[in-house]
Amino acid sequence: MGLLGWLVARTTAIFHNFYIAVADATTQRRNFILFPFAMIFGLIGYRVLPEEPGLGQLAILMGCALFTFLLGRNHPRLREIGLLAVMFSIGAMLLPIHGALFGTTMLEAPKYGTYTARIEAVTYDDGSQQRWVLSGIAGEPEWAVPEVRMARVTVQGVYAVSPGDVVTARIRFYPVPPPAVPGGYDSQFVSHFDGIGAYGTAFGDIGIEKHGTGGLARIVKDLRAAITGRIVGQLGDRIGGIAAALVTGDQSRIAEEDRNLMAAAGIAHVIAISGLHLTLVAGTMFACVRFLLSLNHGVAQRLPIKKIAAGFGIATALAYMVISGMVIPAVRSTIMLGLIFAAVIAGRQALTMRNVAIAGMAIIVFEPTSVFRASFQLSFAAVIALIGAYELARQRRENKGRQQRGRALALIFDIATTSVIAGLATLIFTAYHFQQTAPFGVLGNLMVMPIVSFVMMPAALLGTLLLPFGLETLPYTVLGWNIEAMLWCANFVRLLSGGFDPSPILSPAALIVALLALAWMAYFRTPIRLIGPLIAVPLIAVLCLEQAPDIFIADQSQALAVRSGDQIALIAGRNNTFATTIWSERYITQIEDSHTETGCDSRGCFLATKDGYTVALIKSRDLFEEDCRIADIVISRLEAPSQCHKAAALVIDASDLARYGAHMIDWNGPHLPPTIRTAIDGPNRPWRIKNQ
Repeated sequence: MGLLGWLVARTTAIFHNFYIAVADATTQRRNFILFPFAMIFGLIGYRVLPEEPGLGQLAILMGCALFTFLLGRNHPRLREIGLLAVMFSIGAMLLPIHGALFGTTMLEAPKYGTYTARIEAVTYDDGSQQRWVLSGIAGEPEWAVPEVRMARVTVQGVYAVSPGDVVTARIRFYPVPPPAVPGGYDSQFVSHFDGIGAYGTAFGDIGIEKHGTGGLARIVKDLRAAITGRIVGQLGDRIGGIAAALVTGDQSRIAEEDRNLMAAAGIAHVIAISGLHLTLVAGTMFACVRFLLSLNHGVAQRLPIKKIAAGFGIATALAYMVISGMVIPAVRSTIMLGLIFAAVIAGRQALTMRNVAIAGMAIIVFEPTSVFRASFQLSFAAVIALIGAYELARQRRENKGRQQRGRALALIFDIATTSVIAGLATLIFTAYHFQQTAPFGVLGNLMVMPIVSFVMMPAALLGTLLLPFGLETLPYTVLGWNIEAMLWCANFVRLLSGGFDPSPILSPAALIVALLALAWMAYFRTPIRLIGPLIAVPLIAVLCLEQAPDIFIADQSQALAVRSGDQIALIAGRNNTFATTIWSERYITQIEDSHTETGCDSRGCFLATKDGYTVALIKSRDLFEEDCRIADIVISRLEAPSQCHKAAALVIDASDLARYGAHMIDWNGPHLPPTIRTAIDGPNRPWRIKNQ
């Protein structure tokens, strides 16, 4: 009875604390904080539908949500549920609306010719290759012109072009490729809503007609190019490429070796302009302006110098956002900083979860596809976790009083705490998207963040401000020295880790669990907010882990890999291609060149695996009758006859690959059907190629 009594008492206490936490959150009107989460789940609900919903279906969904809200006008809890339902419905409608306003039809087959088009943006420039986004594509004959809103074209060489310029070139357009693996990056989905309906490659001579109609985009592009050129010219390609990424957001000149080095040390976030950079730059401006104004006693007495400094902070954040190319993380962080500085000007509390919710909803409304990108998920998770920790720490300080610590010790403690909290909050998203967890990332951030915070970013800010006067040499030199120090620290951490990176293979369900845990943490104010993340860990470990499949089938190449015993190897195609590289990275497995027991000739291949099943690859129609009778799994890039589908346990043929893309197959034994996962979900959605 003693144990039973203890369990009853603990359970009662937990429910009592939960009731208190809900009452506190309701009193503080924290239901508003759940609005962006409801919108995100609405977006996810629309995204995973197998078919495109009709306008009437979406209207019914919104009508039911509004009815629930109106029904609960006199019932607070029902009213709040209705509001969340309305936000869910808004989220479900955002992508169709965004697609109607900015989307495009998708190119279905390659087209080649000589075309004239207007440059909308230069998205990549590494000094030897550029990528242009083209609009208004015209050419002869008309049937050879891709009917898309915009297209992304790769150009060899470097051209002095800006938005608004008109180019004439021979271009081969081709359809936007589908994902390479199930749950992988979906370029068709993202491109459709960005208005890009085709990819292309330009050949031969390119005619360029300069136009001054690029507006702000042209001015910003030319400014970014000029700043990047000055930085790279002074610091060289390697260090200058990283410095340019910090100032202008142009990462095209960063060497892949340096990217991998910083990722292994857990500091890859340093080279991607986000809240960290905006905060350091705008915060530095805020502190400097406030300090300079405070030097004059009369000014400090007559003017609200803190509010004036906050205004300079907002202006600096906006300027940095524009110079950085207005990438989504920078825009989101600028909105957040604008809210914080606006709170300072209004004399209100700045760091609140409500501000995070407002910034999140603004991004979701204006760029709904960003919800499915790693950058949004990482920064959203990190900011929620950090502000949640700040709220808990503030409550503890209020209860216990402020404790004095040495400034150096406090700095080390704050950096370590921030790194641990942000690292844990983004762990699931990092493991899913990049198959990396950087277990020594805390050490990497402890070594690097003081350099970044107190020297690197202030030097970048000062150098850029002095650049119009030709006085940027010294600040940019200091910036270069610190980048070299950062790379040395990253290399030290990588050597210390010895390549250890226990990254799991996660299913997309892990992201849903992590999102629910974040919502729980954001909603509550009391320590019960930690229960959500704590429960998420075992849930993900038990329900959301994946194993590498037994059979890998590419749709865009001939690659076909099969597991036999402990070895995964190709029975068709070449190794170290795009498909096999993606497979190795996604499933953290080594793919060998071939199986010794595979029998191949010009008509096909046959493999009896060590796991008890047989696989036939058919290249000639005369093999269908025999191989479909003796093989468990038949794979062909030809159309298989109906008799083959009846004879074999599983048949994957040309129509399956065209419609559903790459296939991953798990063999479940002779008594259960194989499990099939495909890269293309919902082949009839607007962003899919209609004939695939």
